[in-house]
Amino acid sequence: MTTQDVTGVLNCSSGFKIPLSATITDGTEVALTTDTSFTVTAQNIGDFAPGQTVVSGLITAGVNMSYCYILRKGLILSLVPWAIKGVACGNPALHRAVTLQPGDQLRVFTMVASGRNAALSVVTNQGVPRIFTGLAAGAATTQLLDLQTSNTVGETLNGSVITQAQFTSIDQALITSVAGGAQVTMSNGNLSGAVPATDPEKVQPYLKPASIPVALNFTAQYITSA
Repeated sequence: MTTQDVTGVLNCSSGFKIPLSATITDGTEVALTTDTSFTVTAQNIGDFAPGQTVVSGLITAGVNMSYCYILRKGLILSLVPWAIKGVACGNPALHRAVTLQPGDQLRVFTMVASGRNAALSVVTNQGVPRIFTGLAAGAATTQLLDLQTSNTVGETLNGSVITQAQFTSIDQALITSVAGGAQVTMSNGNLSGAVPATDPEKVQPYLKPASIPVALNFTAQYITSA
């Protein structure tokens, strides 16, 4: 199994900083804990800084990464900006400020440079953040399913509108679906919306404005040529 160093800082409204650092095993989602150079013991973010309100930050991985978020009681509380070292170019605000509670975790998923895991990270008009993932294998249409429930986008976000989105994949040059990224299709096969792909090894991903209505039988997928 390969590993890589993942580091970062979360900025709080009070001016307090949460330093983060750990060696992460690729291909497994884990909690990124505090940097022991500053905090003596490695702690989850909610246990280290309960009551602090996180407003911005950036998590950086050494090779490749798919997603990053704050977990609370089994649900995604907030998406967290991330980048690959060498292409990081900003320290963005979270899509919403988060006041930490004991038990809150910062979850990350890293992978090898050739890792083809793709992630569609979205925020709805109701402020709900979700992540939909897939793994292409050759020329195929790959479904993007809810990270936590394996449901389709329609089952998870029925009746909502996706207002912010980012889609990351190193397969950017191989993607042939609409807009060269992820597409959300209606039950009748028509297009509800599309999100261009970002290759995180080349540029820092970020949430982009979107307007994609979602209903029960809608699906999210992307198409690759190889």
